[in-house]
Parts: sequence; structure tokens; C-alpha cells
Amino acid sequence: MNILRREQRAGRKAFVIWMAVMFFLCFAGIVKFQSYTASGSMAELLASFPRIVMAVMGAAGLDIGTLSGYTALLFYYVLICAVIYAVHLGSSAVARESIDKTYEFVFTKPCSRGRVLGLKLASAYIYLFLFCAFNAVFSMLAVAYLKTSEDVGPLILLFALDSFLIGSLFVALSALFASIVKQPEKGAFFGNLAFLYAFIIGVVYNMLDNPGLLKLAAPFNYFSPQDLIAGRFDPVYAVITLLLIAASLYGTFAAFGRKDLT
Repeated sequence: MNILRREQRAGRKAFVIWMAVMFFLCFAGIVKFQSYTASGSMAELLASFPRIVMAVMGAAGLDIGTLSGYTALLFYYVLICAVIYAVHLGSSAVARESIDKTYEFVFTKPCSRGRVLGLKLASAYIYLFLFCAFNAVFSMLAVAYLKTSEDVGPLILLFALDSFLIGSLFVALSALFASIVKQPEKGAFFGNLAFLYAFIIGVVYNMLDNPGLLKLAAPFNYFSPQDLIAGRFDPVYAVITLLLIAASLYGTFAAFGRKDLT
């Protein structure tokens, strides 16, 4: 448990900075809803954009004139932030000591490598959970401040669950990359490449009228905003996500057990 507390202390500063940024995005963003939509100018402006621009912005198929559509657009950016933070959490859990050359202070303790790694990853998932939970709280506070008649509380919770599941996948993937590569700092690099891949595939998915099986390769689109707005959370893709997380974590522990930490 000392290792878990150490990891929590090590990640506290970055978490506080992220929360300050996310408060501005979630709370301030939603509070601005009425001023953005009062004249309808923003909706008209977005409607004039070509589909590729709408896909890149995450606005494809969304009616931002409604609070639910506007919230879905904001949470697209929350998801992007959650994945970027998740890559940092996963790669740091594996590689921090090797990069800082302090591995002897952790991995010479009387417990196995697997236990140490498990505690470090547990800390990463705690921070990711708090990240998603605080974003949901910020958003609900903003909605309460608006005093709108549209109830988006359940939608916000679904988006938070979406962010946590997809973020958890990228924690596991970036930890796997950091365990496999010889140079510890390359783990974050490959994790960010995975994020870039997911973002680009997501844009392509949003541009197509009938993407079909492309959805399997587009984790950002496993849970579409339209489904979440309708109150649906696809159990098939929830299971797929959990299986990918489990496989990535299994590979992480297997590779880390053989990894040369020097």
C-alpha cells in the first residue's frame, strides 16, 4: 500500500492541473450554452461547414441547438482529454522509474514485480476514475446553474462511463507499449500514436454514411453520441472494450515480468 500512496502523491500535481482545465471546459462550456444558442448563429455556422470539418470537430449528426446535443459535443472533447491523460497514466505507471533512474527504490522492495505493477496501475485507474467523475460533477453543476427544463443528468453519466471505459483501454494499451519497448520513454510515444490512430479512424467513421465493420477499429465511436442521447449504452461494445483491456493488461504483466529495468 506504500507503493499505491507513493503513486498517488506522484500523480497529484498533474491531476490538479487537469482538473483546473476540465472545470473550464465542462462547467464554463455548458454555462455558455444559452448565449451560444440564443441567436442560433452557431448552429447555422456549423451547418455551413463541410462534413469533414464537422467530423473533425465531433459535431457530425449532432443538433447543438439542444442541450443534449451541445453536451455531446463538449464530451467529445472530454473524451479526447481523457484518452490523452490515460496515455500519460499508463505509460508512467510502467516507465516512470526507468526514465528517472529510480527503479531500485521501488523494485528492490520485498514484493514481486507483478504486485508493484498492479499497484501502480491501480493508482492510474483511480486517477482516471476521479477524472471522469469530476467532469460529470462539473457538468451537472453547470446544468443546475442553467436551470433548464431538459434533463441531461443520465446523459452526462453515460458520457462519463464512456470516457472511463475508453480511457481505461488506453491506460492498458500505453502500459503494454511501455512494457514491450526497450526505451522507456517510447511507451508514451506509441500510446500517443494509438490515440492519433483512434482519432483519425473516428473522423473517417463520422464521414461515412454506412461505416459498417469499421466501428470495430474506431474505439472513439464504440458508444455513439446519438445512442447515448437516446439512453442506449451498447453492451456488445462494452464487452469488446473490456476484453481488449484484459488482453492488454495480460500482455503488460507478461512483458513487464521479462523486462530489463536497467
